[in-house]
Amino acid sequence: MTLYNQELKTSSGLNDTIVITSEHTDEDTRYVCEHLINHNIVNTQGLLSKPGIDINLYIKDGDKIIGAILCDSFNMCLYIDVLWLDETYRGKGYGKALISKAEQLAKEHGCIFSHTNTFSYQAPDFYIACGYEVFATLQDYPNGIVQFFFKEKVVSLMYH
Repeated sequence: MTLYNQELKTSSGLNDTIVITSEHTDEDTRYVCEHLINHNIVNTQGLLSKPGIDINLYIKDGDKIIGAILCDSFNMCLYIDVLWLDETYRGKGYGKALISKAEQLAKEHGCIFSHTNTFSYQAPDFYIACGYEVFATLQDYPNGIVQFFFKEKVVSLMYH
């Protein structure tokens, strides 16, 4: 993915000393993200940081990575950020095994549901087959592409 790299510096129109710029450091990005996260933690009474685990599982055939599921957790929820399988291993149950294991681990740590999104050219039928339900769609992409938002309850006995 290409980041917007063009030099940009314009007046904000609000104050002579305040500008909108693309110039930044890694420390600037960390600063902004940390402040947003802190704001969110305070305003969720700490729930945002629970259960506070990332679940990153890989499937390997020998030394070769053939698939992975990369998940975050927050607000007692598992968010599936990335799920990928090598094309030659698709349709053989590996994807379902990854989701099942990630959900099991999330449930053991108190998560009450899981959610993700995918595009029409990716795997919406796969998520439906795994028990996920569509709760929203975004149909404004060109060429008829649709983005699907999915959720599934994985109710935990630990959460009260």
